[in-house]
Amino acid sequence: MFAKLLLAAALALASALPAAAGALRSEVAVTGPIVTIGDFYPHAGALAATPLFRAPDPGTRGTVRASLVAERARTAGFALAGTDGLFEVVVERLALTIGEAEVAEAVRNELLAREPELDADTLEVAVSGLRAPLLADAGRIEPITVSELAWDRHSGRLAATLRVRAVDGPVTLRLTGLAREMVEVYVAARPIDRGTVITAADIEPQRVARNRLTARQITDPSQVVGQAARQALQVGRPLRAADVEPPLLVRRGAKVTLVYHTGGMTLTTIGQAMANGAAGDLIDVLNLQSRRTVTGIVRSRDQIEVSVARQHLAQLQETN
Repeated sequence: MFAKLLLAAALALASALPAAAGALRSEVAVTGPIVTIGDFYPHAGALAATPLFRAPDPGTRGTVRASLVAERARTAGFALAGTDGLFEVVVERLALTIGEAEVAEAVRNELLAREPELDADTLEVAVSGLRAPLLADAGRIEPITVSELAWDRHSGRLAATLRVRAVDGPVTLRLTGLAREMVEVYVAARPIDRGTVITAADIEPQRVARNRLTARQITDPSQVVGQAARQALQVGRPLRAADVEPPLLVRRGAKVTLVYHTGGMTLTTIGQAMANGAAGDLIDVLNLQSRRTVTGIVRSRDQIEVSVARQHLAQLQETN
């Protein structure tokens, strides 16, 4: 019984193989001017390269009767060719659209090949002079070649001559454009009020040409994150070192804590700041108990550390 089942399965598989080998695709995409047996039948074997029809124009598609495909394939020697139940087959000839983006990329690649010290990640190229996109066969390995290229690194201006292998014949293009090395500077991502402590969410990178970069512009976000805006900052405006300052921890007229460290003890009292102060600033503070002015270092928010060596502790009436 088991042997009979195996035999039946083998016969079923054998009968299915010719049908699978002769299966016809319902859609065919080609890159060249000829459609072959292998394009229609994926298992055509040695006959795969045998031509059957001319392909449609590049970038277009057409239909052909499935019965005609099978007939021509059988005539050419592929006996297993069938229609696989199809009435017609859609045939598309693929094409490359050569526009400004493709031309600019070709110029960029040529420039990188000629100037190996350039950083590919920072180089941006834009061209002008291409009147309309061109079509090239998708099967061509190099549809665009750059024959001439002149570039002024300082200004970024370039002139290039290119040859495009278009479907209607070779086309020569003479274009101009810009090739610039770009760097990232940081700008305000949202309006920032004066005195606001800047966070990473408040800024974003913006690419600018390297030859337009100034020493004052911020290229490292750590230069501004955690700093306070010295003035109101507009969205998109490149940030400069002069736009920020250390955030104020003490404001003039505010009540502060005076801290003294002496003899293993920490003494504190209340004072009133007589000036604004950021971390590390040395400012004068009025001791509200002794009514004397002392000088201390801003250590944290509304906290001033006073050097005992410079002050007359007995006269200040500190409280613990």
